[in-house]
Amino acid sequence: MKRLDQLTFTRFLMIILVLFYHDDGGVIFDFLSQLPFSELLRSAPTAVSYLYVLSGFVMALVYFRPNEKFDIAGYWRARVIRIYPLYLIAFLLTCYFYADSILRIKPQKILANIFVVQAWIPSYSQSFNYASWSMTVEFFFYAIFPFFTIWAYKQSTKKLISFSIVLWVISQLIHHIFWIRYFPENQGFIVYSPVFHLNSFIMGVVGGIWYLREGRHQSISVRTIFSTLLFSALFVIVYCIVSIRNPTLFPNDLQPMAGLLAPFMILFIISLSLDESRVSNILNHPALVTLGETSYAIYILHVPIVWLFERYLHTTASISNPQQIFDASVIPMMIGIGLLAHFFVDQPLRNWLKKTLQKINIPLLLLDLVIVTASVYISFRLRFDHPREFASYQTMMRVIFYSAFFLRTALSVYFNTLNTAVLTGNLTQMLRSVFISVTTGTIIFSVIAYIGFSIGWFENFPRSVFLMDWAIVLSLSLLTRFLYRAWMLRSQKVLLPSSSS
Repeated sequence: MKRLDQLTFTRFLMIILVLFYHDDGGVIFDFLSQLPFSELLRSAPTAVSYLYVLSGFVMALVYFRPNEKFDIAGYWRARVIRIYPLYLIAFLLTCYFYADSILRIKPQKILANIFVVQAWIPSYSQSFNYASWSMTVEFFFYAIFPFFTIWAYKQSTKKLISFSIVLWVISQLIHHIFWIRYFPENQGFIVYSPVFHLNSFIMGVVGGIWYLREGRHQSISVRTIFSTLLFSALFVIVYCIVSIRNPTLFPNDLQPMAGLLAPFMILFIISLSLDESRVSNILNHPALVTLGETSYAIYILHVPIVWLFERYLHTTASISNPQQIFDASVIPMMIGIGLLAHFFVDQPLRNWLKKTLQKINIPLLLLDLVIVTASVYISFRLRFDHPREFASYQTMMRVIFYSAFFLRTALSVYFNTLNTAVLTGNLTQMLRSVFISVTTGTIIFSVIAYIGFSIGWFENFPRSVFLMDWAIVLSLSLLTRFLYRAWMLRSQKVLLPSSSS
C-alpha cells in the first residue's frame, strides 16, 4: 500500500498549535494573531484530539493484517523504540532544569514519569515535562491496540463503526457530566486521564480499517471527496472559533480535547487519504513531509528546551532585550532542534535500541529494577532504624537510588547480564558477568557518596550501607537468573521430544 504522506504535515501543524497554546509562539504568533479568525491559534485542545485520531488511523494502516498473526511483543517493542528514547532525553533535560530541587522531589513522582504513567495519577499529570502527559495516553493506546485489532479481525466493518460510535457517545456523556460537575476541582483527572481519550483513538483505528477494507477500493468522485474534506475541516474550524470567541457558550469552556470532534476529524483524515487533488500534491512535498516526521521531536522536547533557553537569556546571557530575542527565535529554534534531534539523535538511538533489545530479556530487566529499588531502601532502613536518623539520610538515599536505577541497568546491558544467550550458556560466564556488574555498580555508588560527603552534601559516609546493598543485589540477581536458567533449560528439554517426533 502506498504511503499517505499528505497526512504527515498535518501532524506538524497540530504541534505548532500546541506550542502557541503553551505561549511559545513568539513573533510568529503575534503576527498571525492579527489576522482574521486568530482564535484558531489557541485551538491546541482540538489539535491534541486530532493527533489521537490520526494515531489510531495510522496504527490501523500499519498493523491491521487479518491474514497474519499479530506479533504483540514485537508491536510493543517497536512502539517503545519509536517513542521512549526522545521521551527519556526530554525527561532528563527537565531534571537538569530542576537540578537545584531534584533531590527534594518525591521518588514516586520521578518514577511515574520514567515509566510514563504520570497521567494516571491526577496530581502528577503535569509534573516535570508537562507536555509528556500525552505519552501516557499513547502508551495506553498501545497496550490496548493489539487486542482490539485481533478482535476486529473477526468483526464486520459495520459492527466496528457502530462500536466506535457507541464508545464515542458514552465517553462524551461521561466526560460532559464530569466536566460540568467536577471541573476544575478534578481537572487533573477530567482533562488528562487516558480513559477519556480512548474514543478518539478507537475512532481513528476503525476509520483506518474501513479505509483498508473498503474505502481505497471504492470509486468515489473527486467532488464527493473534496466536499467531505472541506465540510469536515470547516466544521472543526467553526467550532473552534465559536467556542473560543464565546467561552461562556459551553459549560466551563468545554474543550474538545477528549474527542468531542473525533467523528469530523476521522472524516477529514479519510477524505485527505483518498484525495488526489492539488491539495494532496502540495502536502506530499518532501520538505513538508520531513517537517511532519520531526513533529514528535519538536513536541516532546519543546518544554525543557524552551525553559532552559529562556532561563539562559534572562539569567546567564548579557543581553539587553532577552524577551525580544526569545520571541524572534523560539519557533525557528524548535524546528531546527526538531530536525537535528530526529535525524541525528532519534533515528540512531532507535537503531541502537532495536539491536540492544533483541538481546535483552525484558521481564528480567523489570525484575532487576524492582530489586535495585528494594535494595536501596532496605539497606538504608537496616542501617538507620531510628526514624529521625533514617530521615536525615533521605537525600543520600535518593542520590544512590537514582544512580543505581540508571547505572545498574546500563552496567547490566554492558556486561550482558540480561542477555538470554549468556544466561543459558556457560555457568561460569554468567556468574562472572553478574558479579562484575554488581560490584562495579557498588564501587561507583560508593565513590559518588564519598564525593558528596567530602564536599558537604552529606553528613556521614556509611560504608555498611553499600556492603548491604551489594550483598542484596548480588544475591537476588543471582537467584532470579538461576531460576530463569532452570526454567529455560527445562523448557528446552520438554520441547526436544516433540521436535524430534
